[in-house]
Amino acid sequence: MTLRLAVIGAGVMGAKVAATAAAIDGLEVTAVVDPDAARAESAAGAVGAVAVPTLAAVIEGRLADAIYVGLPHHLHEQACVDGARAGLHLLVDKPLCNTLDEAARIADATEAAGVQLMLGFSYRFRAEWRRAQEWIAAGRIGDAVLVSDNIIEAQFATPAWYWSRAAGGGVLQLQSHHAFDRTAWLLGEAIARVSCRTTVLPGDEVESAAIIGAESETGVLVDVAIGFARQYGSHANAITVIQGTHGLITIDSMARTATLSTADDGSESIAGASDDWLATELADFRDACASPGDTVPGLAEGIAALACAAASVDSAAASGQWIDVGDRLR
Repeated sequence: MTLRLAVIGAGVMGAKVAATAAAIDGLEVTAVVDPDAARAESAAGAVGAVAVPTLAAVIEGRLADAIYVGLPHHLHEQACVDGARAGLHLLVDKPLCNTLDEAARIADATEAAGVQLMLGFSYRFRAEWRRAQEWIAAGRIGDAVLVSDNIIEAQFATPAWYWSRAAGGGVLQLQSHHAFDRTAWLLGEAIARVSCRTTVLPGDEVESAAIIGAESETGVLVDVAIGFARQYGSHANAITVIQGTHGLITIDSMARTATLSTADDGSESIAGASDDWLATELADFRDACASPGDTVPGLAEGIAALACAAASVDSAAASGQWIDVGDRLR
C-alpha cells in the first residue's frame, strides 16, 4: 500500500525530502505546503505533487496520509496537533517542538488519534553512526567512560528565524537535540544531568555558542561543544569521540567515517560512507506507518532530547548550575 506524503515547508530540507521520498517504493509525495507560492510550486512540480499554501488545505482536500514537518520550531506544535487530529502520521524534523508543555499537547493528540510520530534524528540513519552503535553494543570498547561531541560551523546565509528567540532559534535548539539523542542512543542510556554555558554576541537575542557538560545515568561523562558563526563562511566540523575502558571510536560526520581502535582487536573502520541516510529514514517512516507499535526515534526520544535542551537553557541562565534532567520528565 502506498503512503501519501505531504511535505510541510518547502525550504532546502523540505525540497530534499520531497525529492528523496518520491523515489522510494511505497511513498508518493502528493502535496507540498508553503505560503511562498513560487517555492511550493518549485518543490511540488519537481515530484508531480500539488502546491498548496496551508496544512488546512491538505486536510480539507484529504491529500495525504502523512506529513513531514519541516517548519521553524515555533510552528511544530500546531502542525503536529492539527495533523494528528486529522489522522495523519507525522515525521518531524528535530526538535520535536520548543517546550515540554508543547510536547505534552503533541503527545496527547497523537495518542488520541492513534497515529505514528517519528523524529528526524538523522544520525541514527547514517551508516557510520550505525556501525559505531553496533561496536559499542557488542562491547568492543568495553565500558564507555567519556563522550566528546563537537559541532562547529559557519555560514553567511541562514534563515532569520535561526536567531529569533520567539521562533525557537539559537544553537541549543538548532543542534543540541542531535547531540543529546545520538549520545543516549550510542550509550543505550539516558542523559541524567547537564551543566551549560553559552555565548550571546552583542546585538543577538540567542546564543551562537554553547559548552555543555553532562552525565549519563551510569555516570559516563559527556561534553558537547556547539558553535554557529554567521559573520563568515567555513567548512563545518562535526567530530565525536567515544572513549571506553578497552577502546576508542572516532566519528567524523562530515567525512562520513568511523574508526574503532582497541588494544585486543587492533583497528576497524568505515570510510566515506555513501549511503543515503534520508532515504533510509523515510523508508523506516513508511514502514512504521504500516505497522502499529512503538516508533523509534519517536515521541519518547524527542521529549528526552527536548528536556536536555531545556535544562541546558536553564543551566546557562544560572551560570552553569547542574540540573537534573529527570526532574523535567516526571
